[in-house]
Order: sequence, then C-alpha cells, then structure tokens
Amino acid sequence: MREKINDFLTIAVIITIAVLFLLFFLPFIMISKINYYFEKKKTDKLYTDYLLKIDGHKFFCYNNKKHAQEFIENQIIPTLPKDVKIIFLDGRTPRSEYTKSFASKILYRIQNQVGFPYLLRVQEGIVLEKSINNELYNSLNQGHDTEPLYEAINKFYQ
Repeated sequence: MREKINDFLTIAVIITIAVLFLLFFLPFIMISKINYYFEKKKTDKLYTDYLLKIDGHKFFCYNNKKHAQEFIENQIIPTLPKDVKIIFLDGRTPRSEYTKSFASKILYRIQNQVGFPYLLRVQEGIVLEKSINNELYNSLNQGHDTEPLYEAINKFYQ
C-alpha cells in the first residue's frame, strides 16, 4: 500500500512540475510563434515587392555538377540572350552578381523540383520556372541532338 502511495506521489509531483514548466514557458512559445508569423509576413511582402520591382527579368540557374557544369558554361551560357542573369548554385550557396538578396528564396520556392538547370522568368510578381534537366541529360548522356535543349530555352525566354 505504501509503495502505491509513493508511486502516486511521484507521478503527481512529476505531472505538477511538467504542468508548471509548460505554464511558465507557454507565453514565450506563444510570443515566439506570433513573432515568427509577423516576420514571415514581412519577409514575404519584401519578396513580393522585390519580384514586382524586377518584373520581366530572366534567370538561368545551374549547379556545380561537374559533368554538366562544363557543358553549361561552354555551350549554353554563351548562347543565352544577353538579358538573362546567371545564378550559379555552388553546393547550397547561390553565387550571383545580380540577385544576392533573394536568390536563395527564388530557388527555395521552385515548385516543380525536377532538377537543375532551371530557366526562371519573373512575370507580374510571379516566378515562372522550367527545368531543362531532362533535355540537358538527354544531350549529354544519351548523345541526343542538342536542338531540343536550345529550343526549350529559347521558347521559355520569348
């Protein structure tokens, strides 16, 4: 009987401490959640304003996969229209002279994550995207004609 009372008291003390702990930290958790919500809204608004500011801009984004990087830098980039900005993804870090502030956000928000490289175009505050991964690797790995690759690029940027 005494053991049951001791077990009950131990459980009651643990539950009381847990409830007090939760009640003490609950305001901090709530403040943190509210702060996160407003910071996210602020960041999203800045991002949307930024996209509206750069309306019509075009980007070509590729990564550092060695086997494709050389082909992209030697064969694709020189043929891109002059108004296309380049974003190079070095590991997880975007390297771009143009869009340092929101390059990560633009890449993070790619909806159709098929694979690099991506063609991006800002239109009315929305980032339009197209992966040319399939066309690129058909040309590189399977020896297919590069014409579909260049056609996809030109069609997207027109």
